[in-house]
Amino acid sequence: MRYSKLWATGTSIIAAALLFAGCEGVTYEPEVDVASLKTVSEQDFFNALKSINIEEDETTTMKDTSFSFEGESEEYPIIFTIDVYSVSDNFFAYTHCADEKTAKDLFSYYYDQYDDVFESPDFSGIKSYNVGENTGYILIDGRRDNKEERSYLPYHDALFLKGDTVIVAVASDYQLDIEKEVDDFLDHLGYPHP
Repeated sequence: MRYSKLWATGTSIIAAALLFAGCEGVTYEPEVDVASLKTVSEQDFFNALKSINIEEDETTTMKDTSFSFEGESEEYPIIFTIDVYSVSDNFFAYTHCADEKTAKDLFSYYYDQYDDVFESPDFSGIKSYNVGENTGYILIDGRRDNKEERSYLPYHDALFLKGDTVIVAVASDYQLDIEKEVDDFLDHLGYPHP
């Protein structure tokens, strides 16, 4: 049984916690028409990584494999997956699934990781998200404060579902250079950023 690193990515997305005190307020970005965005190939993804100084040989890639979600036995087939952390600890992932159902299940898994953030009164920033039949996206930029612990989780994240493909770009913190790396990567793909 072969496993991808994908099941751990949801944890990577939510895991960072740092000390700080916060502000309040949420604004909503306009909706994204994911169907109008270009379909990204493996080579497009590698080219976008190269534009932010990440070489192909620095990535983890797997072909014709499968993954399962933590705690589940069902295997989900994928054609090609790429994931990499940049030197600033930003996370980028591309998964070309065997079919649209698998891609939607994977995107839904990620989406569920953000569910409590979307509804939290402790989130400050901007957000826009939607899931359709075979498209979906999450754009979120801000922070979620834990006032009791005087900590926060930063977000400058973009996730996209288009057909049988899922793309993830997640910043490790909200410093300008760290966020710019995510934005530059998405600009190279021709995709919107948070």
